[in-house]
Amino acid sequence: MDTIPLNQRNLKNISAPVKVPAYSRDALRPAIVHIGLGNFHRAHQAFFLDTLLAKGLTASGIFEMNLIPDTFPLTKIAAEQDYLYTLIAKNGREEAIPQVIGSILGYVNAAADKEKAIARIADAETSLVSLTITEKGYCRDTAAGDVDWKHPMIKHDLEHPGDPLSILGFLAAALSRRAARGGAPLTIMSCDNFPSNGRILKESLRSFCAQTCPDLSPWITDMVSFPCSMVDRITPNTNAALLSETEQKYGIADKWPVCCEDFIQWVLEDDFRIPPKAGFDPRLFAAAGVQLAADVEPYELMKMRLLNGSHSALAYLSYLMGYTDVADAASDPLMRQFLRLHYMEEVTPTIPPVPGIDLTEYKDTLIKRFANRAIGDAVLRLAEDGSQKIPNFVLKPLGDRVRSGAGNKAILLALAGWARFLEGTDEAGKPIPLKDPEGQAVSRAAKIAGEEPEVFLKTIGIRDIDDRAFHKLSGVFKQYLESIHRQGTRKALEEFVSEKRVT
Repeated sequence: MDTIPLNQRNLKNISAPVKVPAYSRDALRPAIVHIGLGNFHRAHQAFFLDTLLAKGLTASGIFEMNLIPDTFPLTKIAAEQDYLYTLIAKNGREEAIPQVIGSILGYVNAAADKEKAIARIADAETSLVSLTITEKGYCRDTAAGDVDWKHPMIKHDLEHPGDPLSILGFLAAALSRRAARGGAPLTIMSCDNFPSNGRILKESLRSFCAQTCPDLSPWITDMVSFPCSMVDRITPNTNAALLSETEQKYGIADKWPVCCEDFIQWVLEDDFRIPPKAGFDPRLFAAAGVQLAADVEPYELMKMRLLNGSHSALAYLSYLMGYTDVADAASDPLMRQFLRLHYMEEVTPTIPPVPGIDLTEYKDTLIKRFANRAIGDAVLRLAEDGSQKIPNFVLKPLGDRVRSGAGNKAILLALAGWARFLEGTDEAGKPIPLKDPEGQAVSRAAKIAGEEPEVFLKTIGIRDIDDRAFHKLSGVFKQYLESIHRQGTRKALEEFVSEKRVT
């Protein structure tokens, strides 16, 4: 098959079944700035905006930026393709219908051109700033509930506010410039996967500004909103197989395609500051299927504790059982039974009622989504940055269970699987490619967890429970970790499921 290089000029040459933008991209203006150009954003927010553009409901596009140096030549690739890319959503049952997304208009790496990045956020034309930078990108000390003032980037930004490195430094610099020019209202929207993301961003930015530009705080209070959001679409890393599929199957030479599941959800807090002459009104997202809500927290807890927590439980246990593909692991009857009948059921009582959601149906759907072979998700992707994920996704529901006096054995088995994984070798003695740069202390504690389980549990952040409950917790955790070491993960899991059936 002859292949067509993907760019604006060649759109007219791309044929069905690939869908291409029917709207005029020349008429679009970059009223949205997004920080954190990655696969998930391109499968999610950029897709929703593309839907609005196809409906003729806006003329706003996205100007993208990353704050850290790119690991591949993104600037060159994106520009050569006129910021177009192929999105392929797969459900594993029907033929996927790929589409070319046209909602992105430009890109800058802020590490290479800070002035351009700051100017774009400060520009009066910008009415929405959104973020997907991962939780660790917020430079927050979770235990202290404040900015991590010892973080190297924060220390740098406090000393050099005009030369920022952190997200807080960039936003403070841009908002200072915007305010000085009598700037219009602005919505800054976190789309990262942690509780109360908008509120946390607001608190962190105000705390940072109190140290660097205290006169800006009143303007932020009056002119900037920070809505919370819950976002969901399983999006694996792009690999060579996807590039080949896009070329061989659809005839498109695309250097940065994205594959994702066909499921998509976005719940967005209805809290926006809309400029009088709005370049983009975030309320328009509702017309593309986004749910606007007064309170996002129930949806956040549902997603993080059931989807993300189950993903973590699956990742470490299944890798030790020899799985590398998520769908293969989720299709294993033993793993499926553990996740759906034990782990999810244990976590469910910690979730408040979620308006419009049947949790039983939601959990059943999760298992089907995990088992979607078409998207080729990797177990090691789910296992990345466990020290950042586990506290919100697993430890918080565990704490709720302990305080209510309820059982928590499935959660503790999942934590034992994580500890065993962090020892650094699999059950055949082969090194595990750990990817958790923030988790060195946790990894060290995992290596002695068999002898000193209390040290590991305290290191990962289990707190706010009485000594008796903590001692009981440690004993059960140690029992499961010993079981994994003694007979292997599969046998330990079989034993757990068998015991739970009996009781």
